[in-house]
Amino acid sequence: MSRYISHDGEPQGNAVRKAMRQYIGRGQSTYTPTQLVVSKARGRYLYTVDGRRLLDFTSGVLVHNLGYGHQKFEKYYKQYKKGLPRNAYNMVSPLQVEASRLLIKSMRTNPRAQQILWAASGSEGIQKAMWTALKRYPERPIMVATRFGFHGKKGLAGDVTGDTSPNPNVRFISFPLDDSQPLSFYQAELDSLAKTYPGKIALLITEPYLGARGSYHPPHWYHRLLQDWCNTHDIPFIFDEVQSCFGRTGNMYAYESYCVQPDLVVLGKGLANGEPAAAVVGREDLISVLEYGEGSDTYSGSTNACAAVCAALDVFKEEKIVNKARKSGKRLAAGLLALADMFPFITAVRGEGMVYGVEMRNDATANQCVLEAYRATNNNGVHFLGPLAGNVLRVGPPLTITDNELDAAFALLEKAWQRV
Repeated sequence: MSRYISHDGEPQGNAVRKAMRQYIGRGQSTYTPTQLVVSKARGRYLYTVDGRRLLDFTSGVLVHNLGYGHQKFEKYYKQYKKGLPRNAYNMVSPLQVEASRLLIKSMRTNPRAQQILWAASGSEGIQKAMWTALKRYPERPIMVATRFGFHGKKGLAGDVTGDTSPNPNVRFISFPLDDSQPLSFYQAELDSLAKTYPGKIALLITEPYLGARGSYHPPHWYHRLLQDWCNTHDIPFIFDEVQSCFGRTGNMYAYESYCVQPDLVVLGKGLANGEPAAAVVGREDLISVLEYGEGSDTYSGSTNACAAVCAALDVFKEEKIVNKARKSGKRLAAGLLALADMFPFITAVRGEGMVYGVEMRNDATANQCVLEAYRATNNNGVHFLGPLAGNVLRVGPPLTITDNELDAAFALLEKAWQRV
């Protein structure tokens, strides 16, 4: 049954929510207890149609790493795309080549970043990465994924999501959670797979951290272990950085944070600061295995996407966004830990860089915390994603958030959560 959300004192927002229920299938949206109706967005703030101002702790699901309406980004974006058609299907523009060159250059810390396949969404990028490995090794049907990851809902991306799969060729291995085992436990799992399926494993795919599961960040030796095993058995190592690229973990790319050099890196979300874009960057012998048309689709590598990627890269470089985000990340962590000391219903804080998970004692408390943050005062609040992991609030403000804005957000949360 559909859950209709209504807020006192929000006549315009309630009218929009009611109309949405009439015209749009509920499966279009993820559930959130606020379901805010936005009228505009500027900097790190969202504004509702009823006049509420919200400090955004989501970056639009880790998309707007530069915030909203960033003046320099918008200026460069318009310059790059000027005069070009919106899509680039069955044609080539110098802009697409330049975006590819700049993106590969930005990944120079990984010598395996040699060629690109563009995509229009993260899950499409995951599928294309997997296609390259499966075609490169047609005699290898087995696909290995780390348990509880989220790579998408469709096709092969959905097949390697979670901890069970409808695909009989998918095998899951453990990912360190709170009850993480010693290195030898994970090594034994990998060795058992290699022994059971000698010469039959086409790929291993993982996320740097498990965001959708509840923000679980593994010890640094874990991904190094996976890569060493892949190197030993000549198995392509796929790093799903759809939600973690472009500064989110404290480095431009999460593979830098975890000291690995994946064979294929899938980028999305923050890659284009709000434009629909994704990319697979990796070894030429894998990328080039797809023939003409096998990796194409209408909007992959669109003019808008490539312009946005170029503009974002320019801003990151000129404004030293990653360095600023590292400093802000320390302030974010300190603020969240202070809230945990203050409120006993917060049972854990997990994260790195500018992405954290705040675990509550149960799902109901997490939902109430989202609502109270939204309603912190009559006109101001803090916007969270709905607790997609049940009792865990995901925290990922824009990397450009200022110290004053972080302090203001924590002051609002301290006041709001006293009502929980």
